[in-house]
Amino acid sequence: MEDLVEIVLLAGEVLLTNGAEIQRVEETIARMGKAAGFLSAEGFATPTGLFVSFYAPDGRVYTRVRRIRAVKNNIAKIAAVNSLSRAYASGEISTDEVKEALLELTKPEAVYFWPAILASGPGCAGFALIFDGSMLDALFAGIIGMLVALIGAWLSQYPIPRIASSAVGGTIVALCARLFCQFSAADMNKIILGAVMVLVPGVLMTTSLRDMLSGELVSGVSRGADALAIAVGVAAGVAVVLSVGV
Repeated sequence: MEDLVEIVLLAGEVLLTNGAEIQRVEETIARMGKAAGFLSAEGFATPTGLFVSFYAPDGRVYTRVRRIRAVKNNIAKIAAVNSLSRAYASGEISTDEVKEALLELTKPEAVYFWPAILASGPGCAGFALIFDGSMLDALFAGIIGMLVALIGAWLSQYPIPRIASSAVGGTIVALCARLFCQFSAADMNKIILGAVMVLVPGVLMTTSLRDMLSGELVSGVSRGADALAIAVGVAAGVAVVLSVGV
């Protein structure tokens, strides 16, 4: 039973550390717990902790707690755990196969920053056009977006608070936009609006909203506050540059 407890707990941990919404984590724990032979599995998850109790047929209760210290967004791993849990619940795969697959998902993986950095260019340029900017504004917004994404990827390798790295990103956006406008007829406001989109915590805001809509108010408010802090950091970085007239 101890091994089964660890397997189900590991599935919940992988989901939570990769940005899954709380309802998905708790439902997966309950589904896999039943499939593992427990009478029931009750999970309580927050963005920073996972608390689970398993009720065995012999009357024993197994309770485990996991502290979640770092969360990232990896939809591929969330989808993989979803597929594993459903296959395990339907009896398509064995306990050993689930354990092996989950352990594989916890292994450190190579991080490829360049696809995200290169995609930031067209993304920011597109937003500049959406905000009624010119092609020149879009070009500058795309260049700044890629630069900010590159610096953000470098900063992510160090234990820097996200609000601090967001403030740095906002500062760079405003500085570069002002610099480009010194030598061209581009609209600084449109450039900033487009380039700053690379810093917007869209996935975090969406997950926060989904948590609140599903009744997980603690997690929803917590993630919402995190997203708000990041947005404040970005705004502060931009505001400092614009206010001092650098």
